[in-house]
Amino acid sequence: RTLADSAVKRLFKRTVDEGLDKIVFYEGTIQTPDEFLRMAKYSDCLFWVLFDGKKTVGYTWVNQFENHSAQQHFCVFKDFWGKSIELGQFVLHEIMHMKDGDGNFVFDLLTGFVPAWNQKAVNFSLKCGGETHGEIPNAIWNQEKQRSEPAVFIYYTRGQCHG
Repeated sequence: RTLADSAVKRLFKRTVDEGLDKIVFYEGTIQTPDEFLRMAKYSDCLFWVLFDGKKTVGYTWVNQFENHSAQQHFCVFKDFWGKSIELGQFVLHEIMHMKDGDGNFVFDLLTGFVPAWNQKAVNFSLKCGGETHGEIPNAIWNQEKQRSEPAVFIYYTRGQCHG
């Protein structure tokens, strides 16, 4: 929440410029810089920008909190495709090892649905330590195509996340 609003909006602009908005926000919930800003800074989510030195690799967020679980999402910019596995592992390790004020882990489980057609993202998720029990029919809504589509259910537990 410490980033300037303009910096957050630039992340969305880059997402759109690289054509990743139709991949990351396939369900159509985020379509404008203002919607992205509200999600990243002012909604019920935890949002992080990912850097490699001074270069912006992408961003990740968790939302849909329930007990000690949440849904995890990510966007890796094209310059870093295939080069960000270690960073992904580190980020997941850090999220899974976050503790509350009493010293208890905040999350025991992170989950996510990756469109089945996005094999690069499925492979990235698995290489970062995710597990899957396979594809679920009609698990996601594709706003652009106006239909439900299959997704690969990915999950992470603390023992899987090595940073």
